[in-house]
Amino acid sequence: MSTMHRRTFLLGATVVAAGGAVWKAEEGGVFSAGQGPAYAPWTNWREQKEGPLALVAAAILAASPHNTQPWIFRVGAHRIELLADTHRNLGPFDPFLREMHVGLGCALENLALAASANGLSSQIELIANSPVAIIHLTPGPQQESELYNAIPHRHTNRRAYDVSKAVKDLPTIEDSEVRLFVFTSDADRMKFGEIVVKATERIVADAEMMRSSEQWTHLRWNEVQEHKDGVTLDAAGINTPLLTIAKMFPSLANDAGGQTWLKQTREVHAVSAPLFGMLAVRDRYDRKLCMRVGRVWQRLHLWATSQGLAAHPLNQPIEVADREKSLGQSPAQEAVLASLIGDASWQPTFGFRLGWPTGPAGLSPRRSITEVIAS
Repeated sequence: MSTMHRRTFLLGATVVAAGGAVWKAEEGGVFSAGQGPAYAPWTNWREQKEGPLALVAAAILAASPHNTQPWIFRVGAHRIELLADTHRNLGPFDPFLREMHVGLGCALENLALAASANGLSSQIELIANSPVAIIHLTPGPQQESELYNAIPHRHTNRRAYDVSKAVKDLPTIEDSEVRLFVFTSDADRMKFGEIVVKATERIVADAEMMRSSEQWTHLRWNEVQEHKDGVTLDAAGINTPLLTIAKMFPSLANDAGGQTWLKQTREVHAVSAPLFGMLAVRDRYDRKLCMRVGRVWQRLHLWATSQGLAAHPLNQPIEVADREKSLGQSPAQEAVLASLIGDASWQPTFGFRLGWPTGPAGLSPRRSITEVIAS
């Protein structure tokens, strides 16, 4: 082959390779983060300007375990019924539907904040059956709060936080049935982090739990747009070069999913936060209490958002306790949790980290109002 022909061949091969990479990038959504129908509810949530549907538009932007969005709304002129969609459960991660009801409580809090902003007074009746809650609506003063305005900006941030900058003056927990335990000293934060890492190791080694997790992990762009739920690469908190590669080759990312999560937990989540916390109740499996915990967490995360802070749930230790209980095993994890909070009369049911972000959080996909309304 002549030099000219060799150069022509190499140039053509480079163009083909580059073209293939661009195609892979487009297929994986490298250039489309946070775009498409799956993300529209974050930007059009105020287009439903009045009535009960405006409340639902805010509720669907709430937090939920693994972004399962386990809610259905039955809407009337003067009341909204909240139902649990038990098909949208985490299986062995949440065998008693504890986390599902925490997520339903998060939706209730957004809904209540939206009611006030839309000139409605909301009286919430917790039932824990079907429906799990009834929201009675009457005319009331219009109060658009700081927390309400934070709703479209609240996202889980899985990146590293700035440990050199402390988090101070947390808001008071207004629910007497929910207690907040905070860990800010070096020793307490190290202990909390070690417990989270060990719990994650146990989950990654549990094949059934990992299969359940994979069902709610959507790596391909078309899957995200189709399902509009679950955990995605854009919200995973990984750095841009690795994110690009993972989106271009999702099968490789899926194969390494558990180990990647464990590595992120060990090297980032468990060590890079100035504050860790636990929300606890007297009975972890009381579903009404679970919903109350969800309301508290949603308010706390919205407050953090309004202050420029980042937040990230870390529930692996409690999920391991649930797993032991469901399998009839010795409750070893209960002793670990009790040693963490130092008060056996309270049962931790929600763990998290809080801090100043070092990078932005990715948006999570959302189902639209029409997809969560029951007749």
